[in-house]
Amino acid sequence: MPDGRRCHALFVSSTLSQGGAEQFVSTVLVHLDRQRFAPALCLLRDEVRYPLPDDVPVESLDKRRPWHIPRAIARLARSIDRSRPDVVVSAFAHPNLLTGSALRLAQHRPRWLARISLAPERTEPAWLRPWMRRLYRRADRVVANSEALRRRFDAVYPTRDGAQHLPNATDFEQLEALARAAVPAPPAATRRLVSVGRLEAQKRFDLLLEAVASLRERFALELVICGEGSERTALEARARALGLGDRLRLPGFVANPFAWMASADLFVLASDAEGLPNALIEAQGLGLPAVATDCPTGPAEIIADGETGRLVPTGDAEALARAIAPLLSDDARRRAMGEAARRRARARYSAQAVTRQLEDQLLEITAR
Repeated sequence: MPDGRRCHALFVSSTLSQGGAEQFVSTVLVHLDRQRFAPALCLLRDEVRYPLPDDVPVESLDKRRPWHIPRAIARLARSIDRSRPDVVVSAFAHPNLLTGSALRLAQHRPRWLARISLAPERTEPAWLRPWMRRLYRRADRVVANSEALRRRFDAVYPTRDGAQHLPNATDFEQLEALARAAVPAPPAATRRLVSVGRLEAQKRFDLLLEAVASLRERFALELVICGEGSERTALEARARALGLGDRLRLPGFVANPFAWMASADLFVLASDAEGLPNALIEAQGLGLPAVATDCPTGPAEIIADGETGRLVPTGDAEALARAIAPLLSDDARRRAMGEAARRRARARYSAQAVTRQLEDQLLEITAR
């Protein structure tokens, strides 16, 4: 700050529980330089599962239903007027909507950095876009967590300076410590595949089940999916229909999925759409080769195809199986890919480096 005091940064997120954008907020709050920043946190719902430093004050807007949105906007506007932050950082599309609307009501005028983590066509219905366009034009900075997403955002919501790229921040040292925790071992001579994500249609775990079923005659396989969601019952039924009942583990939301990753032979992501999937970055950073669908944004920026893993078309269970099989058959190749993945992920997504980038952007816009 020009006067030498710390920059008061208010972060706005839906929760601090499961979700890549929420995890980004948690990681940044842990690593933010306290000599330069005094962070605070405002949550749409008071749900905290990810790490939260003791020195970060938290306020909840108690937004639990769509009809709570006007009340939550008013509460956020009053909070901004009361705490008078220098800059507000909103985590992704829904917090962006509430934050931009609240800043129109507030008397205090902080700077605003809006973060994008999914393509606009997947997060905002067409009828909402004129309003979001007005809000994003008021933002002092828009950042997207992948280069492809940055370009897609600019095509839908052109702003004065255009969006900038700010990747996800990952604390690999913490992950390594957590990865040493004990988890049940796979049965003897069984290859373990692991995937992480909400059990929702977008993640296409049904496709992953089909790929595993097509490989069961060639390999003894176990599939572990860490996550919870509305598709659990359907996935369990599909696994039984495919004869995979004893080869599928669904441990639900797992605060430490990294121990499961460390116990696996391969990480698999079958999504139709992603922003920049944290779980894929984390698996690669832990030295786990990966097979992932080549979503319009995300995996192609994380995986070096043929070097740290394989990319396959979306919606194609056979392509998934064809990419998985040779990696399970070749231990040396799999180990080489894992080591290359570790180096690449840590060079691109370390929490310290990404947080410094965010700090520089916040200080830049507050100095204007």
